[in-house]
Amino acid sequence: MARVDVSRAANIVVVAGSSGSGKSEWVKRQIRRKRRVIVWDPDGEYDGQRFASVRELLQVARANPAGPGRYCLTSARLADFDLWAKIAFAWANCVAVAEETADVTSPGKAPEGWGQLVRRGRKRGITVIGVTQRPAESDKTIMGNATLIHCGRLARDKDRRYMAQELDCPLDALPTEPLEWVERRPGGEFKTGKLFFRGQKKPIFTPKK
Repeated sequence: MARVDVSRAANIVVVAGSSGSGKSEWVKRQIRRKRRVIVWDPDGEYDGQRFASVRELLQVARANPAGPGRYCLTSARLADFDLWAKIAFAWANCVAVAEETADVTSPGKAPEGWGQLVRRGRKRGITVIGVTQRPAESDKTIMGNATLIHCGRLARDKDRRYMAQELDCPLDALPTEPLEWVERRPGGEFKTGKLFFRGQKKPIFTPKK
């Protein structure tokens, strides 16, 4: 079992954006050099050792309690999500990325494993990243504990209004184009930017006031 350390700082990230907004690409860049990564990956879009069976993932994680690894569970079953979160919590000292959280969580009480991962993962050295296209319909536990909220373009007005409230910014400050993003840490500065790719001329982006 991983050693619990209550002095560790929380690192809990919410990433929101519609399809094609660049949210998953942003996440992939954040975790590119991390040694231990475990992903709830229903669309199979992340690099790493992929598992369709949660039991297979459990076996491999148990066999590698401390070494490097990049594991992706490609199931989309709600019951498997809860077990995935419990595996990530037990594996510890890792980055746990959950894609499309609106499909497996709701604004009400978080699934048991996910709630445990978000609320107690800090003490076990876990960075938690929750990714969603529909933040207004996703679990609020991670939003309430977030140390960073990162938001790309959102198509639905309901989601835009919700994220403007969480980011404490005007509605028209949210991105309207793909790859643009805004973000804020609790009590911190409101930041803006845009993703660009290698070989591509860095786009000109005028931050919104």
